[in-house]
Order: sequence, then C-alpha cells, then structure tokens
Amino acid sequence: MARESHDPWLQEISDGRDDRVFRFALPGYILSLLSKGPVERKARMFGSSSMEKLKVPIGVLCLIAFVGVACKLSSLTGAKTNMFEGANAQDGAAKIKTKVGSDTPKVSRMEIHENRLEIIVQDPNKPKNFDKYTYEKGSVKGPEPVEAFVLGNQEFTADKSRLFDLSEINLAAIPETCRKAAERAQIEQGKCETISVDWESASNTRTKAENEKKQADERAEFQRQMKSGKMEDPMARTRKQFGDLAVTWRIWIRGPRATKYFWADAKGNLSDHQ
Repeated sequence: MARESHDPWLQEISDGRDDRVFRFALPGYILSLLSKGPVERKARMFGSSSMEKLKVPIGVLCLIAFVGVACKLSSLTGAKTNMFEGANAQDGAAKIKTKVGSDTPKVSRMEIHENRLEIIVQDPNKPKNFDKYTYEKGSVKGPEPVEAFVLGNQEFTADKSRLFDLSEINLAAIPETCRKAAERAQIEQGKCETISVDWESASNTRTKAENEKKQADERAEFQRQMKSGKMEDPMARTRKQFGDLAVTWRIWIRGPRATKYFWADAKGNLSDHQ
C-alpha cells in the first residue's frame, strides 16, 4: 500500500501485513541528480580553464611593469653614468653651466673620469675666485672653493690666470678619441681612465712638421741676432717659451700591465708625433 512521505522526492510502500515500510526515490529525483552533476562539472571546468587563460596575460603585464620600472630607475638621479660614452660628458657640462649661471663659463682646467666630470671655473659674480663643480650620477655638486696658485709673493687669482671657454672643448669627440687612443696604446685590456684638459705646451698638439718649422725659425733668428750683436734678453726668451701654451687634452689609457698617455687638441684630435 503506497502512502505519501514527508520528503516530496520519496515514496513509501507498506505490504499491509506488518509495520515494515519500504522507501524508494521517484524518477524525477534521480533525473535531477543526473542533470546536476554535469552542470557542476562544467562550472568547475569553466573556472579552471578561465584561470589558466588569465595566467598568460597577467604574466605579460608583470613583465611589462618590471621593464618599465627598470627603465625608470635607470633614468633617475643616482644611476651610474660612463662619461666616456655617448653624450654623457656633454650633458654633464650643460648641467654645470646651468648651475654656474653662465652660458660661457671661463674654465681653468677640467678632468673627465669614467664616473664623473670635474670643472674648475671662474666665479662669474666674484672674478677673483675659483670654484669646482662636479657632475656625477646625474646631478651637479658645487660650488666648492678652490685655492689660488701662489708663487712667492704672487697670487694667481682667477682674474690673473689664463682661462678658456668651455665651448672650446669638443666634448662630443670623447668616445671616438678614447677609442683611437686605446688602439694606439696597444695595451692589454687598455681603456680610457682619465682625460685632463689644461694649458700645456703647444708643441704637444702641433704636428711634427709644424714643430720642426718652428724650431728651424728659432735657430735662424738666434743666428741673426748673433751676427748683429743684438741678443734678445734671456729672461724674455724664457718667458716666450713658457708662454707658448695651448688648451690640450691628456688622455690616459690604463690596463692591468701598463699605462700610457696621449695628447690631443681642444677638439679631440690626437697628436701625430707620439
């Protein structure tokens, strides 16, 4: 005998002879279970496949973000810069000019190292003073006071010293001049260590032919004076020799076994007689 159960999906049957009751599931309940399984599996499959697909674009975005941060960090102040490469020395000189407050600063001397540029200039507001400016890691430090050279009772302040314009120096030639100097040095693992720019004897940057002609002219003039009996004052001749100066680069090439230096003119042209 069939009777209703409290569960709408179950039905009870009694055989009428005793109190035993048999319960069985209705067909609709079984069908609902069968249809529910595939739906849940599809949902799980959809979630898994979607996450797998998302992994690729997320990875690409992370890589792009990492590259962007690296590029940003390399451009920030503090990043190491090789002054012998590209336009780095030019950029440093431009920033120093801005700090000095002059487009045509008067320079006493300068040094270029792999990691920094140092320039000693005349203070445009106090012409007697020398100041040093250093460009390193993208920023300029200075002014730092520099003592004037003293010889006996003579003090060579900036207004009494020989100076040159920063614009006279062809900083764009630095990479090529360093390369040529290293080739000429023929030093194992040799590379540019320092470039100093200062007043030096003009004979260092004249061609060999020009130096030979000058020496010949000086000998001829000395003989003419000897014949005439009117000799030039020795001190005047010495001052003239020491006054024969030119703005000159000295390029130091250093390797683990040897060091050599070469001369170049203000434009970075290597001397032909070294």
